[in-house]
Amino acid sequence: MSHNYSDKPSTLIFEKELIDFLDTSLYPKPRWMMNNSNYDNEWMMAKAGFDIPTIISTKTCNKLSFKREISPGEYLTDKINEPLLTDIRNSLLYLDVNARITRPKRVAEILATATKLILHANEIRNADGKPLIRSLELIKFDDIKDYLLSFNVDRDTFDHILESIITRWDSEKKIDWNLLKAESSLTTRGFASVKHKIYKYLKDHNESLNRVSHYNPEYPNASNRKFDIDTDLLPSETIISNEISKLEALYTSRPAQKYMFQHSAHSLFSSGQAIFSDLVASEKTQIMPINVAFHNITKALHFAREYGPSIREYMADLSKSEKNSIDELNISPSNIRRNTLKIIEHAFKNTKIPDSLEKLHIVSWQVKEFKNIEHAELRKGLPVGAAILLYIASMWILLASFSAGRLTSLLTLKRNCFQQSPIDGLFDIVMRIPKGSERFELEDVHRPIPDLIYDYGLEFALFTCELEERQSYFANEDEVFLFGKILSLQSYAAFAHAQFKENEDPIYRYPLSGYSIYKALCFFQDWSESPLIDGRRWYPSNHQFRRIFAILYFNFSDEVGLEELSWFMGHSGLEQTFHYAEVSPTEEWIDEAEAAISRIGSSLNKAIHGDEVVDNIIEKARKTTSIALVLEPLIRTMIDEHKSKTGQEVRFYKIEGEEVFFYFCKPTEE
Repeated sequence: MSHNYSDKPSTLIFEKELIDFLDTSLYPKPRWMMNNSNYDNEWMMAKAGFDIPTIISTKTCNKLSFKREISPGEYLTDKINEPLLTDIRNSLLYLDVNARITRPKRVAEILATATKLILHANEIRNADGKPLIRSLELIKFDDIKDYLLSFNVDRDTFDHILESIITRWDSEKKIDWNLLKAESSLTTRGFASVKHKIYKYLKDHNESLNRVSHYNPEYPNASNRKFDIDTDLLPSETIISNEISKLEALYTSRPAQKYMFQHSAHSLFSSGQAIFSDLVASEKTQIMPINVAFHNITKALHFAREYGPSIREYMADLSKSEKNSIDELNISPSNIRRNTLKIIEHAFKNTKIPDSLEKLHIVSWQVKEFKNIEHAELRKGLPVGAAILLYIASMWILLASFSAGRLTSLLTLKRNCFQQSPIDGLFDIVMRIPKGSERFELEDVHRPIPDLIYDYGLEFALFTCELEERQSYFANEDEVFLFGKILSLQSYAAFAHAQFKENEDPIYRYPLSGYSIYKALCFFQDWSESPLIDGRRWYPSNHQFRRIFAILYFNFSDEVGLEELSWFMGHSGLEQTFHYAEVSPTEEWIDEAEAAISRIGSSLNKAIHGDEVVDNIIEKARKTTSIALVLEPLIRTMIDEHKSKTGQEVRFYKIEGEEVFFYFCKPTEE
């Protein structure tokens, strides 16, 4: 998402305090900073969406290093580059105290862009024998322009490097990118663009590159877009807009700089149109085919209902059998850990599998090499770990489908997220919504869920508790995650039947990674035999569940409009919801667009993005009256009059970030 850093922020501090910070260059430590000093060369930053950690490590925090290359063989932290380091670091702190950035991730992005710009410019200067950039004020207009142009990939360069790869190497893993970089004479930034495009091309032509971490999908992915060499070598309008936005942040933070950055990238280049004749339009999330979406929900409901309680019961029985196996095998307490495999295999053989799990065909305990298992074999017989993976996927599908939660929202669900309202007796899920908050910790919000999903969710929570108790972990439900790392294939088989020593940093404190979730979803699609599309299978991303929710919700909600959908999805504004339906909008969506134009136009201090007709209608209405209650219906009337005279209708599309452009056209002109 792009940000306009020239807008006046909601300041967190008094003006006098800000002046003191600027005079002394002594800034308060950001709330998300976990290390001791602002002036360390490494910042430990709390992860957005998670509680502030009590244990500081790379598991709980993101590490941001200022030791970044800014010219060949030189780093930002070198003594000679101290003016650059000081000004960049103070700029980031200034943006934080001035509330222009609120999330630590944005800090990392701005630092990355600043140092990549300097490295790009210095590589060119080094080749030309010119003095290197040692302070922000030495960055010229041409440096910024060349940096942005480096995101474009020349067709001849692409073809030459691709041909070199094909003739030299027979697999992607063998490619020597450093050698290709040296041969290309491109800058680091320019070669990164070529490498990215070539990898996308190779991925489109070699399905082995689509392999999920530790899992090889059964079919090519139908949700992947085909690489179009005629258009996809162009830079993305989203990437260019974001880069300009981050450069604008450097310009905005000039008061904190001793050697001031001279150029407003936003004024010079707008969102990129000033230097690029064409850009690749931002890609909307692919719409999951409706038959695939319904297949997912149906199979997930079936799995949670038929197998969930029995899997928990089976794990409890296995845990008891393990304790018995230790005695039956005469294993002393000191030898338990080294004999773990023997114990669990003995326990598996001596534990009855519940009749209700018969159709799963559980035939073994652990998954030894999950990525190499044949898919047909998995359907004939599942290891316990594979059954757990399917259970994870089914619960995730249900929550993603009925809560419209973003990836962060679902990963940060706490164990006690399922709650029943004491007022109306209805059921809620408590989640954190990233874009609905300005706090990096994020607030807890309640969203309604069906009672069935509530019941299945509680059962899944009990299952994760069972796994933790098996390892002698006991924690408060508001301190651990619903999709905790205890569910990972590396963790579920562990146990602590010997004398337990409290681990300083136990596994249950952390959530599963997004990669682990995606692996579970891909496996679920294959195991449940999701419908094929021209010999390909749809392996959905989490955001695709979110988008299908929006489409189905609006169409099944008796045309009640976007207001409640916007609230449900945690959008910062109603206009953000429009991009979920901008393809072939129905009458209901067009009506909402007209309502949005009227509402925005009635707010005198709010700008609208629209064509000349939209601008003229609002300008004429505002000249008539400044009373908002009168303006809104007046604009709506003027829209109707224009439609009647011209036969045109309102249309809209997303242009930047979450902003929407409104325009008039005849339906036949679309």
